[in-house]
Amino acid sequence: MAPRKSKLQGGSLAFTLIELLVVIAIIAILAAILFPVFAQAREKARQTSCLSNLKQIGTAVLMYTQDYDEILPQTGWQGPCTNPLNAGQASDIYWSGTYAFPLATSPYIKNWQIFSCPSDPYKGGWAKLGSYCYEAQLVAVNMPGAYSGMSTVPGAMEKVFPLSYAGNYWLNKVYLGRGNAFTMTSLADIAAPANLFYAAEVGSYKDPNTGNAFAGWYIIPGYGNTSSPLQRWEIGERHFGGRNWQFTDGHVKYAKDPGYLNPDGTAKSSTVLVAEYRAMGIYTDPLTSTNQ
Repeated sequence: MAPRKSKLQGGSLAFTLIELLVVIAIIAILAAILFPVFAQAREKARQTSCLSNLKQIGTAVLMYTQDYDEILPQTGWQGPCTNPLNAGQASDIYWSGTYAFPLATSPYIKNWQIFSCPSDPYKGGWAKLGSYCYEAQLVAVNMPGAYSGMSTVPGAMEKVFPLSYAGNYWLNKVYLGRGNAFTMTSLADIAAPANLFYAAEVGSYKDPNTGNAFAGWYIIPGYGNTSSPLQRWEIGERHFGGRNWQFTDGHVKYAKDPGYLNPDGTAKSSTVLVAEYRAMGIYTDPLTSTNQ
């Protein structure tokens, strides 16, 4: 009697075409389910890293205030970019000798990387093309890679100092008519330190003509808000429809952003958005004491 051929010898264990298609379909379904989960987990990790950056910046800001009679480091464009001999004359051709907050806090930080959000594709907060004010500060603080004339080169300042965060420029008293360009808010001036934001995430608009991406180190909610193209405030919404915030008492938190457009599709004004964030408990004016 001839020996029976085993299933392995006969090849009957091989997959049929239908079985292969079923396996492939199952793998595709699992991938479709799991890949978005992995992407969300990755973005959540980036958001957490970004929040940690702002916490370190907040700590440096408070250390600065302890050394400078409780005066906050500069968050306005006016101030740094002001004629040192004339507080009423602001221009990018001037640098007053006053550093904006990212550089003013440098003695209290361990590395420049904390100013860069991992979810920010451009990081052009310090990349104003043609600005002597921006360039002079980088050179004066001995930023690695900085050189005279770099402000004329698209992308050069972004490469040397990638910046993803901007300060509340209403903390400079000139913007609300409470002082001149060199007068920053002190901790004693603030009605609600736990609600008044000091810095927040900002996005950079990349000029299609020059390739230079720019945001600025100064912001208030809705600053430059347009329906199209998207600008610095809207682009700063990087994490699940919201952004990270750092407050004048040093704490940080994440918050969802309200919509940027009116029902008719036009862009909300900065005044409207400041009021909407205020209702959420995020204040812009140092004298605001309630969310009403």
